[in-house]
Amino acid sequence: MVFLNVLIYGILAGMVIYALLRPLHYKLQMATVAVSAIIASALVWTGGPRSIGVRERAEAVAKIVLLDDDGERVKEWFVKGETSVLIGKNGHRGGVDIDLSDCEYASLVSPEHAVLNRVGDRWYIEDTESHSGTGLRKAGSSETRRLVAEEPQEIGTGDMVFIANTRLLVK
Repeated sequence: MVFLNVLIYGILAGMVIYALLRPLHYKLQMATVAVSAIIASALVWTGGPRSIGVRERAEAVAKIVLLDDDGERVKEWFVKGETSVLIGKNGHRGGVDIDLSDCEYASLVSPEHAVLNRVGDRWYIEDTESHSGTGLRKAGSSETRRLVAEEPQEIGTGDMVFIANTRLLVK
């Protein structure tokens, strides 16, 4: 992404320099400078060029943090190096990696509520037809979306996962 930013700003700067060095084309010069300024301003205002649907990864997902109602850390699970992590409640069958059976809203958590899967360096969350559902709030957003069962959604650092009413922060 950084290369793309540099390339686009370089092209804009080249357009301005080319237009200003061409003699006797005042209208072309001013039009090129104005268009370049508008494009550069829009790019700076929106945070630069981005591919739609592509998310920059500043850091890899390393852990999942259980938060209480005040946003304080209660427990954490390290997931770095894992390929699949099952979220739910350990029961007579056991087998979940992130056990929420002792959290405040445990009665709303299904035994196999959701699963995190890593593909390359990207993580995805999938609701496993839980009773109370799984929600996802992307980092920097105030909107929480309910996941559709068995439809993976990409997650990254800073995202908040809601297992029933239980909040898990992706770090």
